[in-house]
Amino acid sequence: MGGAGEQRHPGDRPFRPAARRRIGAPRGRGTWHCGRSRGLRSDRAAAGEGQAVKRVAAALAILAVAGAARAEVRRFALVVGDSYGGAGTRPLRYAERDARRIHGILTRLGGVREEDARLLTNADAREVLRGLDELSARSRAARDRGEETLLVVYYSGHAKDGDLRLRDSRLPLSDLRAALQDAPADVRIGLFDSCQSGVITRSKGARPAPAFDVTRAKESGPRGLVLIASSAADEESQESDEIAASFFTHYLASGLLGDADASGDGKVTLAEAYAYAYGRTVGSTAETRAGAQHPVYLYDLGGAGDVILTELNPARGGLVFGAADEGVYVVLDGTRKAVAEVAKARGGSRQLSLAPGNYLVKKRIENALLVGEVKIATDLVEIADARLTRRKLEDDPQKGASGPRWSLLGTGGYQIFFDSAARNGLFPPAALAGVELSSRDDLGHQLAWGVDFAVGGGASTLRLPEVDSIPVRFGELSGGASLFRDFDLTDSLTASAGARLAFLYLSRTFPGRSDLPGQNFFTFTPGLTLGLSWRFTARFSAVARGRVNYLLYNIDKNQSLGYAEFSAGVDYAFGL
Repeated sequence: MGGAGEQRHPGDRPFRPAARRRIGAPRGRGTWHCGRSRGLRSDRAAAGEGQAVKRVAAALAILAVAGAARAEVRRFALVVGDSYGGAGTRPLRYAERDARRIHGILTRLGGVREEDARLLTNADAREVLRGLDELSARSRAARDRGEETLLVVYYSGHAKDGDLRLRDSRLPLSDLRAALQDAPADVRIGLFDSCQSGVITRSKGARPAPAFDVTRAKESGPRGLVLIASSAADEESQESDEIAASFFTHYLASGLLGDADASGDGKVTLAEAYAYAYGRTVGSTAETRAGAQHPVYLYDLGGAGDVILTELNPARGGLVFGAADEGVYVVLDGTRKAVAEVAKARGGSRQLSLAPGNYLVKKRIENALLVGEVKIATDLVEIADARLTRRKLEDDPQKGASGPRWSLLGTGGYQIFFDSAARNGLFPPAALAGVELSSRDDLGHQLAWGVDFAVGGGASTLRLPEVDSIPVRFGELSGGASLFRDFDLTDSLTASAGARLAFLYLSRTFPGRSDLPGQNFFTFTPGLTLGLSWRFTARFSAVARGRVNYLLYNIDKNQSLGYAEFSAGVDYAFGL
């Protein structure tokens, strides 16, 4: 890598400044976000990723020392994901998910204790600086105790005009760089996945310095600052609906999980992770509409040895891709979203360290897919093409790869009005049977929409003052449209919350009372909906749902009434 304070664009020759290269002509489909663009990868772009990785690995080979050892250091991490950049920006789809992925990897494989990590989503600039101050104080205390320390700051979100755009607030990149430069940690690493984030790597007044030589014998470990940005100062950073992530973070995460372990020693170093993320990002974005995206870095690190970011402990469980097969494998979690990729050549093996859970592995071959489900506990599971099932391309199980994901829910439920007078007269409790059709992955931000219908009814007794009880038979037809958001609690458990606008049609008759005509009532009723879903197979989920609604009853006099609906059922996802 370059010398102290030197900005470099990997892909250039080591230690020689060169113009930034763009790979491939801008083509393919994609849409622009203000602050980050979205694109889809092409097969031809994926085919060139291996060469890009090799070029960057060569540029960074001076850091890949076989004897690099992970010192016992106290590690701290501030991870920030913000989808909303305030006025003049469009919400990002995957910034918060990107942040959660990196937080999970650093706390599970990166040696960061839970109490030494801060995950901030939808935070403003003040909250981010407060989080950095808290971790700086913890790092200072650790250094005072004689411990070596490392601080990682990761950001996924909007950036524009030299500022991080955090909701309606701004955090100048120059201020954040200064804060990292002065942070009381032996090694400070900044990872920024946002448009034009390469501004932070620009060095003002830096003088040429000797190149950092990791082979030089020194007693101390690495010391200094490393800043890595997902795109150059004049480039957009891109998201992909196919992988449900930004390109850079997706490949950074895949690398940290094990695919960047070029040396095969079970450790992923900073140099390995960056070389891998750079090559895969450039290769995957080369033919998107936005054009190739080039990560950049500033490296100002002294001492001996490279920085190890993650360790792949087989006891934690994971996947092993054997030497006999080759190609690009995509690993999906229980929600059918990509969590990692492996790009391997024949003759070499790759290991991914994954959290316990159910996963699906897919590999695209000519005119088909190879797909297999695996369950990871504490052991390594071997993946071989011969054990995967062949599927048609249109049966791609990956969320977002083939457009919206549809599901059909059948429910049984109960409706009850809050007001006792209404409950005992006009609107007695009713049993309901319903069906709902929902669509996911076409709105982004884990938003979904659905349409539902229900029928029900029952029998009751109408009691009026100074009148004998009157038997009543009633029926109900209702339907509505909902907009809600899913919140993934675990791989199999999802909560949802949203709003619903419904219609309600009620009819009632009075058996044995020919003198009383039947009655009908129709109205619209707005409300809120909450749900909890437990997926127990790839396609089936058990769902519990509650709704509260408002109803204006304007016969004879205006009455504002509220009612609740509780239901349970089984959902079938036929868009997987």
